[in-house]
Amino acid sequence: MVKSGGWFIALIVALIVASFVFAACGRGEGKIQPAEIHYGEDLCAECGMIISDPKFASSISKEIGAGRYQTVAFDDIGDMLAYLDKHPEEKVVGWFVHDYETEEWIDATTAFFVVSDEVKSPMNHGIAAHAQKSAAEAMAQKSNGQLFTWQEVQLHATQDHAHS
Repeated sequence: MVKSGGWFIALIVALIVASFVFAACGRGEGKIQPAEIHYGEDLCAECGMIISDPKFASSISKEIGAGRYQTVAFDDIGDMLAYLDKHPEEKVVGWFVHDYETEEWIDATTAFFVVSDEVKSPMNHGIAAHAQKSAAEAMAQKSNGQLFTWQEVQLHATQDHAHS
């Protein structure tokens, strides 16, 4: 009886420890940041395709609880914008895109966007982001594209989606 009782207590303790581990995993991150993308492996939250090109990859950070955030990754800036349009209920607190030239994460709200049919993005939205306005202007001129701010590209994507 003592042996089985000890086993039972050990089982209860193991279950309690496991519940704490799983609860910690489900809490989300404690800071607002872009997704850590494993290129060639991770899937886009909007279209389900494999994310393979950092030039066009994007991410959001959404609040899932007080001080807890979850990242969501996309293979194309246009897919991120489509996702945001479809999910207005989500409390997005961070928007991230890659600078087209350096492939570094930048804050989408301060980025400059080029929209052009000549920009070949993974899902053919034709949107590229730049940290520097001069780089965006040069790309827009070279690709017969239009230059947009974050607010403008969101509006453009919403209007373009409505007319599709």
